[in-house]
Amino acid sequence: MKILVFHPVVLPVLHYGGTERVVMWLVQTLHKMGHQTAVFAAPGSKMPEGIDCITDRGELIRRAHEFDVLHGFSKPDDEIIAAFKGKFLVTIEGNGQLGERFHPNTVFVSRNHAARHGASEYVYNGLDISELKVSSVTRPDRFLFLSKTSWRVKNLKGAVKLLSKYNQNFWIAGGNSPYWVRVFVWIKKILGADWNWVGSVDQKSKAEFLVNGKAMVFPILWNEPFGIVITESLACGTPVLAHPHGSVAELLEFAPQCLMKNENDWKEALTGNRKLPSAIECRSWVEAHFTQEKMAENYLKLYQKVNAGISLHDHEPETLVAAEDISGVLK
Repeated sequence: MKILVFHPVVLPVLHYGGTERVVMWLVQTLHKMGHQTAVFAAPGSKMPEGIDCITDRGELIRRAHEFDVLHGFSKPDDEIIAAFKGKFLVTIEGNGQLGERFHPNTVFVSRNHAARHGASEYVYNGLDISELKVSSVTRPDRFLFLSKTSWRVKNLKGAVKLLSKYNQNFWIAGGNSPYWVRVFVWIKKILGADWNWVGSVDQKSKAEFLVNGKAMVFPILWNEPFGIVITESLACGTPVLAHPHGSVAELLEFAPQCLMKNENDWKEALTGNRKLPSAIECRSWVEAHFTQEKMAENYLKLYQKVNAGISLHDHEPETLVAAEDISGVLK
């Protein structure tokens, strides 16, 4: 097929960018599979050899007839959609606002994500697992946190409280705020605990970080659409202990003992009284479900539908559950 992927930001991303990396993994995999692939991105972008890069909107509209399908990772405007004669779909990586409506050709990134928007079509984000190696050495006796440290719903505050309460070692990565946590970590180090604030990480340093702990903690306070850091951690052979909100139960379906539903679950898991999946089990789960090849194969099925004029939904998906509607469950 001839596929145009639309994501008008600078690609590839220089540091960390979840959606941007998903876009690059997808287009490179489609190209390797023999499909003619192009990307519409912001000026300054550069694609690998063999993948066309369009940065001018007028050129995109003039060349629309060359492609079988337009795949947006942000919604193109109506003029661009019309130029592609409606043969397009758009992937939504985030949570919508309550009552927000989406185009019938919208694709979500997990089964739960789709269901919370009254929809059925979803494709899991895939990884280039060659970037993430399983360490064969003995893991350090510490837990890890990797997420946007300044974002309240990622709940670094809750993670710090849990690891401190149960006297566990803890390394934190994903940004340089909030300041009070950095001070707390510094105090713990002064007192002799193996606590460390790693800060922001790129893809290479992230892979090194994820193999240097016995498990990652993910005590989120919202309905996670996908949670790519979960699959990255598992690909490194590192189990993830997480609140079962949003897509989390799907991503950890192979290891229900990693779902933290109450305080006792956290106590057992953090104090070594609960058997966690092995590194091989974690890696094998990702290889079976969350590779860039699996993602590309599943999107190709949807491309064929929209190219044939078949709508992915017979209605406009609508946000039915607020992102932070986790009442009645562990916070």
